[in-house]
Amino acid sequence: MSTSPTAMPSPQSCPRALALIIAGLCAAAMPLAAHATEDAGDADDDEKILSAVKTVAAIRSSGMVESSPLTVSVVDKNALAEHPGAGGIQQALEAIPGVEFARSGGLGGQIVMRGFNSNQSRSILTIDGDRYHGRSTLEFNMFDPNAIERIEVIRGPASALYGADAMNGVVNIVTRRAKVGKDEPFRLTPHLRALEYGSVNNMRGARVELEGGGAGFDVLVGVSDRRANDYDTPEGHARNSAFNSTQLDFNLGYRPTDDSRWELSGRYADVTTERAGGLGAAPGAPLQEVEEDPIVERYVRLGYQGRNFGALADTLDVALYRRDFKTDIYQTNRTNPAVTTMPHLKVYSPTVWGGHLTAMKGIGNHLVSYGADFFREDFEGRDRQITRTNPATGAVISQTPWQRIDRDSVQTNIGVFVSDEWTASEDWTFSGALRYDRVTVDVSKTAAAGEGAAQTAEFDAHRHNRDEAVTGSLGVVYKLTPVWSLAANLSRGFRAPSGNERVITSVAGTIVSLPAPGLKPEYNKTLELGLRWNASRHRGSVTAYESRYTDLIASMVVSPDLRQRKNIADATIRGLELEGQSQLATRWRLNYALAATHGEDKSANEPLAYITPLSARLALRFEPHGANNHYVEGVWRGYRGKTRIDRSQERKTSSYALFDVYAGARLDGIFGSEWRGWKLVAGVENLFDRKGQNPAVAEDVAFARSYTNPLIEPGRNFVVKLSADY
Repeated sequence: MSTSPTAMPSPQSCPRALALIIAGLCAAAMPLAAHATEDAGDADDDEKILSAVKTVAAIRSSGMVESSPLTVSVVDKNALAEHPGAGGIQQALEAIPGVEFARSGGLGGQIVMRGFNSNQSRSILTIDGDRYHGRSTLEFNMFDPNAIERIEVIRGPASALYGADAMNGVVNIVTRRAKVGKDEPFRLTPHLRALEYGSVNNMRGARVELEGGGAGFDVLVGVSDRRANDYDTPEGHARNSAFNSTQLDFNLGYRPTDDSRWELSGRYADVTTERAGGLGAAPGAPLQEVEEDPIVERYVRLGYQGRNFGALADTLDVALYRRDFKTDIYQTNRTNPAVTTMPHLKVYSPTVWGGHLTAMKGIGNHLVSYGADFFREDFEGRDRQITRTNPATGAVISQTPWQRIDRDSVQTNIGVFVSDEWTASEDWTFSGALRYDRVTVDVSKTAAAGEGAAQTAEFDAHRHNRDEAVTGSLGVVYKLTPVWSLAANLSRGFRAPSGNERVITSVAGTIVSLPAPGLKPEYNKTLELGLRWNASRHRGSVTAYESRYTDLIASMVVSPDLRQRKNIADATIRGLELEGQSQLATRWRLNYALAATHGEDKSANEPLAYITPLSARLALRFEPHGANNHYVEGVWRGYRGKTRIDRSQERKTSSYALFDVYAGARLDGIFGSEWRGWKLVAGVENLFDRKGQNPAVAEDVAFARSYTNPLIEPGRNFVVKLSADY
């Protein structure tokens, strides 16, 4: 159900409101504070030095990240706890260079990684290493940041590990699990995980968890709820940008031995999102309004992790999962002054089965990983009903019956891989990976409503599709000194057209995209070169890359209001990414990130659309009483205007910069040791209420630009968050 707008607090009233909220949050949390464990707190050490990320699950290896040629970033639990915001995990990912948030509402939107929107399936999302498939437009809307342990991001090619679609990145979400000793007595304890508020859209969020275990078991059950009204911008009210999100998740583990753990996990999510603009909603409200009410996801996963399998493997990780979706989409199109058109779509699919097996074995100076993964997606075509009304009176002019507007399809992906990390010497580490994938798509022979003779003939010629590919990578890391190292990586990526892409007739705002059953796979070759440093007080990396695409799948203009996916000859993406952290003094820390991206459609000698040419982020933190104790932080976010454009799809944009300020405190330093693990963060985002239009956000150039076409960023936002780690 939609959330009706309410009055936003004035800037003058916000300081007093914040004080009342903080007091209320502290009072509400006090009964639960005693349940935070002694292990929850961070090290309280004024002389604490910076430490690099050592291992991440996303690289499918137990080797060190610093010895991998892949470009990896991690949003850890501290960063998530300190990120109140007004939306979802997309905002947290924006701190990573080369990743942008293509907003479509208060919660909704995609990420753009190295120039390509995640809706285009050149980067993939995984949950605990398993592929999240079936909702490329909406998938990032489905997660509460407070339910996540950390987010791991591979920027750049990963097809050699994950197969089709992982051409320029992987986002792996690691979910929370209880931390309980195997031999502890069994007990369960309720905890408050987080409470948060944002003024720009009156966002209220909360998460509670039941956590514990013992006698070999570990149990974590969580419930999250986040709700928000339409948000304010510096130019006006972003109508139709509200959201509601409710989630129940669980992770139940059992360790029969010290070397093994079985896990049953799952999630039920019920999310309502409204799109004020951007992808799928441009030209935006009030001309075009889109609402998913609701998106329902059901997910269950059985996993096993074990160690010491002799000559076969040192470790083994196996999982099998099932996920299904059900979405009702409501659209209101007022672009024709004579009639208001209101389609209702039922998207009661897909159902996805999938899983993986990954084994690792150390052999001398080699660390070998090998395994297989698969998923099968059953996509039932969408059903649609259209109601047309008189805009002056609201009277119904006509109503079409329910019709099946897409053909059904079944897609099956199967892949096997092997990778090796060879530590040739103290200074040289070589890496290589090889993978084979087979992707089959079978399309129903039953024609969809409104299918023309030419489309029917094309479907008949491409009802059974099979694409195969061998992908691989070669990389090296050379340690110049104990502090400095060089990295290089050469890889081949692969993307197979999905069943959904082949059969779907999509409507994005006023633009219709035709099905494309005859699509061919696309490939890319990527070269990455990096310089890294890792000293006691300074660490970071700079990476230059170039990706050359063959048979790139792109949305091409057929007519002003008609698009179709087609293979274009060649395209190139190149860029430079910088990220790092410096301990400037005992109490001063600087985080920095910068990304420059350039894309070219070589077949037409035109720029690729919706690329952010240059973005940068600086965060300066002052910690008066030691690392992660209390802090004040200022964050500057800058974006260069976009002047190289695809004139058929986008306009030039202006440069802009936004400034945020936060203050945080560990409450045990204020109220005593019984509050260990509790953190309070308050701040103001977009402090100076500046207009910001991210160049990666989609628009409809047939209509005048407004703050909803494309959608601009939220205005000044007073935020507060109370969180607990235990």
